[in-house]
Amino acid sequence: MKNEKQKIFWLSFKKTLKTILLVFTFLLLISMIIDMYFEWNYLKYERVNYLTVNEIKPKTAAIVLGAAVYGNKPSAILVDRLKSALKLYQTRKVKKIILSGDNGKKYYNELTPMLQYMLKNKVKQEDIFMDYEGFRTYDSFQRAKYLFGVKDIIIVTQQFHQPRAAFIAENLGLQVACLEADLRVYKDVSKYRIREYFARNLAWLDIFFTEPIRGSEPKFPIEKSGRKTWKERDLGIKEFNSRILNGEDF
Repeated sequence: MKNEKQKIFWLSFKKTLKTILLVFTFLLLISMIIDMYFEWNYLKYERVNYLTVNEIKPKTAAIVLGAAVYGNKPSAILVDRLKSALKLYQTRKVKKIILSGDNGKKYYNELTPMLQYMLKNKVKQEDIFMDYEGFRTYDSFQRAKYLFGVKDIIIVTQQFHQPRAAFIAENLGLQVACLEADLRVYKDVSKYRIREYFARNLAWLDIFFTEPIRGSEPKFPIEKSGRKTWKERDLGIKEFNSRILNGEDF
């Protein structure tokens, strides 16, 4: 009797394990297909790099997607995004610059160093729009559309991030072009690519299952002054912190 129960138990266990393995294999295959789709889909977008900026068609705005800062010092990845967006502005490929990043915690602020960089390089204050709640790439683009009324945009980020960013922006209804801001070789590139694998699958779910922000009119129209989007602490910026110019690759 005892042997019979053990036999039934092991048969049931093997069946359950087999089912779990089949489901896992299926989900893994789906996630790999999604990841490959993002790479294939990215090929259709207009895209340039820092050296070929003059070839891109003008758009209303560039969006700089936030990245790590250490104290008041941006990482190398963020500095290169800022430098690339500045070139778009200086060559009159965009009229406005949206700075979007994480300022959700009291002692972590990606936005102010980004703003300082632009002001130091003579970007007009009214041409800088601040999005302090760009916690995720999806958040940044839906707020660009519904908060600022943006219809066409140049995405400024590194190549590893661009396929996901462009996919999200387009599926939220934006006309998209891409500037790959790879100005150096970065540390931990493989880590970023692994992160992107999972983030792309989340982006797929976001697009098809997340209800975007809705609004009849943009709160801060991109055609007007961006200063109304600045926090009070940033309105008082007068001096530039020179330590943010070069960045470090941590």
